[in-house]
Amino acid sequence: NHPAYDKQVRATLANPSISLLAYGHVQDQSTGNAIRYNPNAITDRLQSTIVSYFSNPPLTADGQVRWLVLLGYRQAGKSTAPELCAYAKTAYTPGWDHVCIADTRNRAEYLHGRVHFCHNRWPEAIRSPTHGGREVRQLTFDPAVGGKMRVLSGESGAVGIGQSPDSFHGSEIPFWGDAERQFSLIFPSMINRDHSLMLLEATPWEADSWWHDRCTEARYGDGRWVYAFFPFWDGLLNRRVWRP
Repeated sequence: NHPAYDKQVRATLANPSISLLAYGHVQDQSTGNAIRYNPNAITDRLQSTIVSYFSNPPLTADGQVRWLVLLGYRQAGKSTAPELCAYAKTAYTPGWDHVCIADTRNRAEYLHGRVHFCHNRWPEAIRSPTHGGREVRQLTFDPAVGGKMRVLSGESGAVGIGQSPDSFHGSEIPFWGDAERQFSLIFPSMINRDHSLMLLEATPWEADSWWHDRCTEARYGDGRWVYAFFPFWDGLLNRRVWRP
């Protein structure tokens, strides 16, 4: 009788713009307290853009979901927000496979810890059932209700091999061990999947880098890429009162 087994309920809860805003929790950056997730709490548009992408992604002329390249500032939640959105998507979509690759193993685990933080505070009455056991680098849901979330480290040279996720989040791309080679292992498994979601994010980096090339391609709308740039004044935590 668990409501998450109802197809219509799952379809609603899988939409981050509905379920994440209603039930998600994060640790507030300014106070350290657990609070209800609000994409506009510390950013004007950055986090709400991420929620919008996972909830209602733009399409190409061929009907394929576009892939978001997000260039932003630090301490904006641009790594946490995609994982929270992916949590809602994965928890209530049977068979959904989400992969996150962060720059280091420690940061990958730290980032995934925020997903568990949210999951543990999700209302128990509608929380997606998970398999027993303590999971650290992944979260596996009952296959009748949801899918699986995994985090990997960009320190590994062949981290992308064998992956074929429904949604993929690449965090702090310039700091991966070899982003160009690693992404080349992921790209073929996703390019022909019309529904696949991809979000790559980082701060600005050197002009001759692979990350800079992705930003340039996305800025001009090449292929499936779509671009979003947020300067530091989008962040509410960066604001101070000016002395007269």
